Amino acid sequence: MPKKKNITDLKDKKILAELDSNSRQTDSEIAKKVGLSKQVVNYRIQNLINNGIISNFYTVVDISKLGLDFYYVFIQLSNINKEQEKKLAEQIENLDYVGWLVSGVGRWDFVVGINADSIFNFEKCLSQLTNLCGEHLHEYIFTTLVSAEHLKYKFLPSKNISFGVKQGEKKEVINLSEDDKKILKAISQNARLPVTEISKKANLPIHTISYHLKSLVKSRIIEGFKPKININKLGYEWHLLLIQLQGASDKRKKEFLEFCRYHKNIYYVTNTIGLYNVMLDIHVSNMQEFKEVLLDIKEKFSDIVKLYESIIIFEEHKIDYLPNSLI
Repeated sequence: MPKKKNITDLKDKKILAELDSNSRQTDSEIAKKVGLSKQVVNYRIQNLINNGIISNFYTVVDISKLGLDFYYVFIQLSNINKEQEKKLAEQIENLDYVGWLVSGVGRWDFVVGINADSIFNFEKCLSQLTNLCGEHLHEYIFTTLVSAEHLKYKFLPSKNISFGVKQGEKKEVINLSEDDKKILKAISQNARLPVTEISKKANLPIHTISYHLKSLVKSRIIEGFKPKININKLGYEWHLLLIQLQGASDKRKKEFLEFCRYHKNIYYVTNTIGLYNVMLDIHVSNMQEFKEVLLDIKEKFSDIVKLYESIIIFEEHKIDYLPNSLI
């Protein structure tokens, strides 16, 4: 059970909340909101990075608008030691079509997020992934993302609950220009990169970059800019709760998802098709608090929750909303 570290104060948490809301805010903009100078904000952000609380800043892209679907593959391993598992995680992380990879303890050792533009290509990706696991693969299943909402870190001070970063079905497919791709590539894992630096990396004029960035945000291809935060460093546990529903009407399911959206411990709500219908990212201080969240769900929705499983997430190896195959 992680113990809360005294490495952040209220000012740090307010800065984290602003970065979580929009990581492309300038130090000056954040400074005005948290009541500090630009220099102090810059120093504190660097300190958060140096302490491993923030590992990087990533750009949230709505892949459905790029013609892609997202699949979650749950993998259980066997006859594997620590070094072999670490090597396998690195190999999976390096696959172009993998957008998300976490490891933890529970029924599943890895959860892998795969981007694919067709079920045919997903099958090829899945085959490559399972072959990569080789003799260590004990069991796997997969689900298909229907919709998801990326909420704020609830343990940070904030006036609003929802950030509104959503993923959904392919209503329209937008073709990216070459300039769009260059810009997205530059900020995919470095969302706070200044326009002047993007200009150097993309070899494009500053005014072109400003125009395309505004267009990408307006069209909701870019849904947001987020910090990758190691919550263990802040004394919190990350539990992934996997839920199978039964006999849930559209109205009842909507009530359940809305309950999850506003729950103080739930950070991410994912609606899927497959063995699991809902995935919840839950942040708690300890196992007792997780148990209370679980009991709260069971008490209010025992009529539709058929079964549930949980994974304690120890490491987020990768989060990348922009598949290399697109660029």
